[in-house]
Amino acid sequence: MSEKKKEDKVNFHGKIAKFPKNTKAKNAFNFLENIRIPKKKLWYFIIEKEIIDDDNKFEELQIIKYNNKNGINCKLFVEKLAEHYKQDENMYEYINNLIIDGSDNFSIIRNIPNVEIDGKTLISILTEDLIKLLYK
Repeated sequence: MSEKKKEDKVNFHGKIAKFPKNTKAKNAFNFLENIRIPKKKLWYFIIEKEIIDDDNKFEELQIIKYNNKNGINCKLFVEKLAEHYKQDENMYEYINNLIIDGSDNFSIIRNIPNVEIDGKTLISILTEDLIKLLYK
């Protein structure tokens, strides 16, 4: 796929780039490097993944720092966000079963069930809220 076609599918929100579902993180990073996005203008990128395990379908959300010198501790930030969601009775059981992994430079939210809450999938809620909170 040409660089222009890939760029058309990447959504930029302030200092965040959201890549199409199931993009490999390495490919996303290489794409950003190839189109020469300055790290002072783009701090993070987000990728949603679909995981099919036996008969279950789960999703995964990756938050990766593109600018390693600025921004938040990704894992700590996502853990605090999950704690906030656990206070919502509608979300508690789903959030309580999430697996959060990572470090300062990335976070992966695993085991996201394919469920709808108030008309939106859980992964969409998480993605939208992360973009709102990280938007600068």
